Amino acid sequence: MTAGVAVFSARGFRATRVDDIVKRARISHGTFYLYFSSKDDLFEQLVAEVASELSSLTDSLPAIRPTTESRADLELWLVSFIELYSKYGPLIRSWTEAERGGMSTAEDVLGTVADALTAKVKIRKRKDFDPRIASLALLAMVERVNYFSVTGQVDEEVEQLARTLADIMLDAFFGAQI
Repeated sequence: MTAGVAVFSARGFRATRVDDIVKRARISHGTFYLYFSSKDDLFEQLVAEVASELSSLTDSLPAIRPTTESRADLELWLVSFIELYSKYGPLIRSWTEAERGGMSTAEDVLGTVADALTAKVKIRKRKDFDPRIASLALLAMVERVNYFSVTGQVDEEVEQLARTLADIMLDAFFGAQI
């Protein structure tokens, strides 16, 4: 599975071949087929693993309020997100590529994270503000910044990256209240 993550991350879903995976894992094709029926089967199992970890992370998302304590909790959560993305980010991009190609994968986990973020934001209702759209936009920003970090386009310590992302998110939801 580790070799699968590495190869899918490097080559993308479509370009990856079973031969690439077995070479990376230093196993035979026969050993591969003992555990997986195809490249798609391995990919689905990897996606299920990512989905499970993202689901657990989503469950731990703290309530988001305009307080110093909430900022600290959000920063810690973002550190966990950054660490998860460091491990699986390229695979998540391959997952998205596979979905665009019509391949059926696990549910839209990033959308679920955005829904959880929307539910956790404790903001008074404003008719000109849609928290779900704001959550999707902020999550897209968090994912993209992590992509830039994983690909070496952003060189920032994890804690500073989480602090900056938390500042942007809280400012977007609450303005300069904290």
